[in-house]
Amino acid sequence: MLKSLGILLGGIFVGAVGAEIIRKEYPDALDKLQSKTREVSAGVKEAFKKGYDSATRPQKSAGPAT
Repeated sequence: MLKSLGILLGGIFVGAVGAEIIRKEYPDALDKLQSKTREVSAGVKEAFKKGYDSATRPQKSAGPAT
């Protein structure tokens, strides 16, 4: 278990260092990626809210059956 934790922490460290290197080498590309990710996540959030609202809204009844 300790070995697995060490591997996990090492992977996180290597990923963070790699992200910083990429950020310094290609700052414009990373900014574009970040803005696109924000747009997509905002769209997903809005779609979720609409779906949730329509699912939790009480449905109108058709009226009394005669």
